[in-house]
Amino acid sequence: MAEELTVVDTDAIEFFYRQGWTDGLPIVPPTPSLTKAMFEPLELDPDTVIGEIPNRSRILTVEKAAINAVMAGCTPDYFPIVLAGLSAMLDPAFNADTALTSTGGAALCLIISGPLVEELDFFHLHNALGSGSRANATIGRALRLVSMNVFNARTGEFDASSIGHPGKYSMVLAETNPPASWPTLGTELGASVEQNTVTVIATEGPRQIANHLNPTPEGILLTIAAAMKCPSTYTVGKGAEVVVVIGYENRCALSEAGWSKSQIREFLAEHSRVSVDELDAAGILLEVDNQHNMVPDSKGLLPTVPGPESIFLVPAGGPGAGWSAYMPAWAPPIHSKAVTRIVSSQGLPVLPLR
Repeated sequence: MAEELTVVDTDAIEFFYRQGWTDGLPIVPPTPSLTKAMFEPLELDPDTVIGEIPNRSRILTVEKAAINAVMAGCTPDYFPIVLAGLSAMLDPAFNADTALTSTGGAALCLIISGPLVEELDFFHLHNALGSGSRANATIGRALRLVSMNVFNARTGEFDASSIGHPGKYSMVLAETNPPASWPTLGTELGASVEQNTVTVIATEGPRQIANHLNPTPEGILLTIAAAMKCPSTYTVGKGAEVVVVIGYENRCALSEAGWSKSQIREFLAEHSRVSVDELDAAGILLEVDNQHNMVPDSKGLLPTVPGPESIFLVPAGGPGAGWSAYMPAWAPPIHSKAVTRIVSSQGLPVLPLR
């Protein structure tokens, strides 16, 4: 059980700042009643273990997760999603020990798919990656606070981010209802249409992609592929999982032209390959005979993604002028893989889908 502290309400926020328990923003004081309200509806024991990072000899319990969720500003309705995200983050395939500490400054990007997107008022159209939604802001923040306060991933300790980016506060992407011919991300990963999923992937910051004039599917996808293969991105030429956000006008054009999500992924995987000459022109040297063995194929090309299945294609964003977005993983899959969990309304999420 967590230790109880007696702090005057008006002093609690400053006390938490002094202890280094915040992410730089004010927190909600995690009183016993607010903390219990997080997990009691789920009939969970506060000492139930969600996961651990063995290299740090630290475990995460339901109570510790609830404390940080309260601090982040979550409501109890959000807590099942927080638990699913934390379970995914602590899956060995995600490799939180490295992802939370690398100089690359990765954010914990959460992709939410399912009916809860509408029910809990996530931003999934305008400002899908922006500010203004409590659900988007606080659920991702809860995972960041757990990373800091339970696993010591804070600046000056285990978080060695050289630059970082604002997504380290919170980075939640909620999938909007896709065109009728497209499955949701959750169902692609094995969930039913009634279920909700959380996918956690360690990413760099989002890049907006502009294609306002070319309405053809090939023109739209070539623009996205051009963003994906930017040589200055660390994983280009090595191969990594990526998130491609298909904005409103672009998903309308692609679906109306009959392009399936599988076809889109195949096109992007092929056209995002980068040549040795492009890397050389950008001053990028090939890594050879090490863990990132960058050996070009017979055409002199190297992958941006290992294959189409490494592209998480997510419809999101409201009407505008033709915007989409792209977030590459911070490192190749040998260092960290995206992990998905089904959100459970009773107990802990137990089904790793990917």
